[in-house]
Amino acid sequence: MKKLAPILLMLVSTGLQAQVLRNMNFRYLYNPDEVFTFTWDVVKESGSYTVFYDLILNDTTRQYGDLNITLEVRKSPSEKAGEPVNGTSSMLINSAGRKAGTIKFSAGSEQEIVVAKVSILDRKKSWAFLFYKQLPKTPSLFAMSGNELIGNAFIRRGKPVAFHGFPTDKSLQVSYYEDAFPAGAPAFSTAQARVAKTIKPDSIFFIDPQNETTLTRTGLYLAQQDTASSAGIAFRVEDDYPKLGKLESLAGPLIYVCTKQEYEKIKLAGNDKKKFDQVILSITGNTERARIFMRNYFRRVEAANQYFSSYKEGWKTDRGMIYIIYGIPDEVYLFDDREVWEYKNENIKERFQFVKSATIFDPENFVLIRQKSFTNYWYLMIDLWRKARF
Repeated sequence: MKKLAPILLMLVSTGLQAQVLRNMNFRYLYNPDEVFTFTWDVVKESGSYTVFYDLILNDTTRQYGDLNITLEVRKSPSEKAGEPVNGTSSMLINSAGRKAGTIKFSAGSEQEIVVAKVSILDRKKSWAFLFYKQLPKTPSLFAMSGNELIGNAFIRRGKPVAFHGFPTDKSLQVSYYEDAFPAGAPAFSTAQARVAKTIKPDSIFFIDPQNETTLTRTGLYLAQQDTASSAGIAFRVEDDYPKLGKLESLAGPLIYVCTKQEYEKIKLAGNDKKKFDQVILSITGNTERARIFMRNYFRRVEAANQYFSSYKEGWKTDRGMIYIIYGIPDEVYLFDDREVWEYKNENIKERFQFVKSATIFDPENFVLIRQKSFTNYWYLMIDLWRKARF
């Protein structure tokens, strides 16, 4: 592996490549095999904004000096270009395999979105990936662990958490939900996988917003000062996650490809690997297929957890379910109120729409518009999985 050079973080005065975001294919957002993994979020504090970013270089033949990050603000995703950001950057993490930092900047009241452009510089060619988010209109509520923003809706158990954006003269109420939320219903089901606006917590405790706290139980947490409002911070505390490492954790995601009887046997197997393997072998037919099935299926489960974690685990969400069964979409289009995924490959030609259904637990919660017409392709994909054709 080559020695990784420091990332070149430039807030340049030249604009991003002119392109209407509405017309872009954002497939790369959900592709774990891209050259790099870029996660980010934006918070508003005291009239200014801070972008927290995390950049991981997946291609070890490249160096961090080959990557360049720039920002700009636009009035809407329909604009071809906007105004370049002149901000203040700082590096939070600088290691061999990861770069993370912040960029503080200001924006006019007419600006609606911030666009991040990650460019790959090459001797022969250069190309770029665009990412965008809405600029918060009001001061943000957010949680951090150390100097890292909890922006992907989950944190590992035992890590300290600090809550920001709340007045410091009043304690925070933290509600804990142990309930195991259900997995998404099949794409052809008429059932709506919406979460209730309010859910009764299993327990409640109070903390000082100025102090860090350590959460030791896995499950969903919601921190609020005014429980009568929709303002709060919600995230999950997980153990072996997003990659599932415990045998008993593997049972849940298999619900999509198992019969009812097979699923019950897998759950009853618990930590008994021999019984677990027997069920998987009965599905796939032989040992080699079982290995292929388990490796590829749970690689997608891990990616779904990374990309789509919400008030429930990523693999249980509608987007996570479709991602696991159908794979990376060939085309992804983003709109204010929905995402559209299109599959145009040799196995499937299908179009899925996910509409935004915000809750107090997740303002970015998306629900699949289910259709009976999805039935045939659904069972085709399940059959291919059971034969380990992926």
